[in-house]
Parts: sequence; structure tokens; C-alpha cells
Amino acid sequence: MPRKPASAKQVSQELLLSGSEERNLNRLSLVLAASRVPDTMTFWSRSWSSSDHLGVTVHVSCLASANDVVPHGIDNDILFGLTNAYLGAGMPPDNTFRVTAYQLLVYAALPIGGHSYAVIKPSLTRLRNSTFTITDSWYDRKEESYQSLSTSLVQNWKVIERRRMPSSFEDESVNADALFQVTLDPDLARSIRLGYIRPVDLNILRSLNQPLTRTLYRRLEDERNPVDRPEQQVYQTALLPWAERLGINGRPDTVRRALQTPHQQLLECGFLADVGYLGRGRNQDVQYVFARATQPPARPEAVAALTSRRITQGAALRYAAEYGLEAVLAAVERYDALLAAGYQAKSMSGLLVDILRDPLKYQTLEDVLPADRAPRLLTPAPPLPVPQDPEPGEEERSLHTAAFILRKLTLPDTLKDTATELYLRGVVTAAELASLKHEAMPAKTVLLWSTRSADPGEE
Repeated sequence: MPRKPASAKQVSQELLLSGSEERNLNRLSLVLAASRVPDTMTFWSRSWSSSDHLGVTVHVSCLASANDVVPHGIDNDILFGLTNAYLGAGMPPDNTFRVTAYQLLVYAALPIGGHSYAVIKPSLTRLRNSTFTITDSWYDRKEESYQSLSTSLVQNWKVIERRRMPSSFEDESVNADALFQVTLDPDLARSIRLGYIRPVDLNILRSLNQPLTRTLYRRLEDERNPVDRPEQQVYQTALLPWAERLGINGRPDTVRRALQTPHQQLLECGFLADVGYLGRGRNQDVQYVFARATQPPARPEAVAALTSRRITQGAALRYAAEYGLEAVLAAVERYDALLAAGYQAKSMSGLLVDILRDPLKYQTLEDVLPADRAPRLLTPAPPLPVPQDPEPGEEERSLHTAAFILRKLTLPDTLKDTATELYLRGVVTAAELASLKHEAMPAKTVLLWSTRSADPGEE
């Protein structure tokens, strides 16, 4: 029997901590951020000078089909979800993958519910039927040059009925198990395979409840972390051209009112420290000051290392984000060495946190172990032997065991990390890990496993 779809609360606790976004999509502002556009808006064309190191002038236009409008609003979120679904499917070279409606919403960081399911088909249709003409502005990472192309972003899509021949269902409503087959435009898929992507914190996205706010967040993240320069603390741009890129039209006061709520949400979630306007009238600029305390998404392997050593999920997320992967792995190495040397602590989780907070205190073991047992230098515990043939009942639950089981499985590293963490926490068994290689859609299976792990009692 299919597993019951997770509730919105469960999805907010998924172990998918970060997603990825193809950088051209944001940089070129291909999908308007506005939640609504006029019924007559079937075309737009824009040009502006970019801040790239080559100083190119961006030229982009969009033409929708005669009976529809240009992509906008939540279409940005669906396109973001498709990017992550393509990554989750292992980036097939034919650019075609299958994804359930529920899985697509998880990848897009959208709330699970009837409204979100209802927008999937119209959104995919707009993305397929709209043609973007890009002149000397699409960045090719392999060639290191800007190119011209014409793209529909989504080349084709259809709904697949699992038990029958593939077919399209124009009038059938979408539920969690609806299976979509999607083919991305070759240039978009190629750019994703070349790694021209940027990580996105899904926890922040899930906290933002409007398409305009979510798109504005991702656009600003791109400006904060440019490809060719170090991280920026301030981004300033002319207000009206910026609004035009977002798909907001009108006088400066109209634009400022439209941006008021998105700005407030980005300030409240801690992404922005300040928003200000400089100048007056049509010549004014908007200035964004990014919050220095904003941290990158917690790395799943760091979270897994902490939770497998008795740190709760909530605390592990905070420590992994605050200290980073390198510091966490170093602390875990010292912690394992202490235990291997026989050190006894009142709280084992407290010991690991103390090592993480004060690593210099544990450079050697002489001060924390009796003199007759303390080696002069702290050395890591010996590696575990490689298991020869994991049995279904064998539950060693070590990173080494999980890596051995998953070594030949074709999955993105982020999903392997998620599966590893679920295994280390006892959510899934070794037999389930081993069965992934026989799954037609292993990424979906890992996502479904994640819904088992929601624990209201965690920090």
C-alpha cells in the first residue's frame, strides 16, 4: 500500500536541507516574480547591464503561446523544483526524468496541499509553451563564454499512469501520486550537468509564503554570492530597472508598496539586515544590506556525523550550520579518539559539543585522561574493517558501513547523505539501504524514508 503523503508540518522537517538552482535562470530573470500578470501579457523584452566580470549587456525576451500568459510567480518555484528533481534523478543525459507531484513540491520547497498540486499542470504548460530568446547572455561554463539561444526551458511533459501505457490526462486532477515525465531543454540540462548551480537554503524558502518573496530571496542570494567575486555584504541597484526584472511595473511608490511585504519577510527571517532607498523619484536606488549572521545550509554529512553520536536532530542542524563541515569532522575525530582511549564522560553528547566549541582544549589527551593512558598526541580511532557482505540483520550503523552499501548506487551526494543519516539514526535498515539499487526511483524512496523521521520531541 502506498505510504500516506506527509503533511505540510512533516515536510518542513524533511532532511532535504538545501537545494540547487541553475544560475542562468536567476541571473537572466527569465520567470517574472510577480504573483499575477495581466491577461494580455504574452510578451516582454528587456536589456540591462549585468555585474558579471565580463560586463556583458543582457538581452532577453519572452513570447508566450497565444492563449496563455508569460511564466510568472509560482512558475519560478516549479522550475526550481524541476532543477532539483533532475539532479535527484541522477542528471540523465537524455534530459528526461520522472517525478511524482508530491516529490516535485518537496523539491520546490512548496507547501503540500491542494492549491500547490493544482498549479503544477498550468505551470508546466506555461514553461513548455513560452519561448525565451537570449542574445549573447546565456553563460556556458565549459566554454567560459556568453552564448545566444532560444529555449522553452521545459521541452515536454506528460502524466504517466503507472499501470497502463503512458498518456496525457488533460482533465484529471493532480494528487500526490500523479507521476510526471518531464524533459528539460537541452541547454538548461547541460548547464546543470556542468555544475553551473548554486546551493539554496530550503529552510528559508519554506518560511516564505509568497512567490514574489521566494523569487526575490533567490535573486538576492545570486547577487550576494557572485561567481567571479567574493561574498557581497551590500547590493545596490536602480529601483525601476530592478522592479522591471522582477515583473513589477508602475511608479516608484507603487513598486515600493509591492516590495514592502517581501522586504519585511526577508528581514524577519534573518536574511537581510536592512533595506533602504537612496535618492528620489524615478532616479532612486534600493540598497540591500545582507545579515552577516546568515549561515550557509547545514551540510547533511555534518548533521549525520553529529546525530550518529547522540546529538539531537535540531541541535545537530544548528551546530552543523554554525561550525561547518570541517570543524564538525575534526571534533568527531577527537571525540572518537577519546572514547577509543577509554575516556568516560557524564554526558557523551555534552563532551562532543564541548570539543566542537573549544577544540584547542582537546589538542592532546594529557589533560583529560590519566597519565598512564594518555598518548602524547591525539590520534584518530582506527578505521572499521570494510564489511564483506552486509546482511539484512546486520546493524553496525557506521558511516563506513553505509558508504560500502551505497558505493555503487547512482544518486546525487546530497541524497546519499540523507540516506546515510537516516540509516545512522535507525530510521532505515541496512537491508533497505541495499534495496535502493533495485529501485526504479531511488530518490523518491529516500524522500519517503525522510517522512518517517519527523519527531515532535526533537530540539
